[in-house]
Amino acid sequence: MIKRSAIAAALGLIVLAGNAGAATTQGAKAAATTTPGASAATAAAHVPSLVTTTCSACHGPAGVSFVPTFPNLAGQGAPYLIKQINDFRNHTRADPQAKSIMWAMAAAIPANKITEIADYFASQKGAPGAPENPQLVAAGRAIYLGGVTAKALPACAACHGSSGLGVEPLFPRLAGQHQAYVVSQLQYFKAKQRTNDPLQIMQTVAGKLSAKEMQEVAAFIRTL
Repeated sequence: MIKRSAIAAALGLIVLAGNAGAATTQGAKAAATTTPGASAATAAAHVPSLVTTTCSACHGPAGVSFVPTFPNLAGQGAPYLIKQINDFRNHTRADPQAKSIMWAMAAAIPANKITEIADYFASQKGAPGAPENPQLVAAGRAIYLGGVTAKALPACAACHGSSGLGVEPLFPRLAGQHQAYVVSQLQYFKAKQRTNDPLQIMQTVAGKLSAKEMQEVAAFIRTL
């Protein structure tokens, strides 16, 4: 178990992520160059057969899902997608939705096709969504961009960027994500039902959010 001091140190680094962003991005680029598989340009040129036959039913053929409980994958970083697929396969990601749906789906993906699928979705253009709860957006913007000082809650933008595009490979794209999906994942992190986050950062952050604050920040993320 990671000691509280380590978690506190990790959160301190989040607050200072503006200084560390360049180094993280450089590391992500290095990871991408060592990841085998199709390049983004090649992935954009064709649709992998598994996307058509399997993934598109929930996530859409271009990674924009039709059902808000399923996440958009378009524009998501390939290293992050590869990690999540592997975490589903080895059951490291074990939240209720993972167990009921994604464990079986990921198990059906041949290991040599994981990078191809990730590259394909990473190459697709993400689309911002219309606000589902406009009255919550302003409060959500304040949390996302500024955190909550009284709770020692860092800004979401420190890791995911002010535009929600994420910082590979650790911090995923959030821009335009469905509100219902974001709320469900925050709830899973808070309840420690999802525990595949590096250094338990999201478990710690979500643990500081109230149910109302989750709805607010998710409403703002949807508009990015």
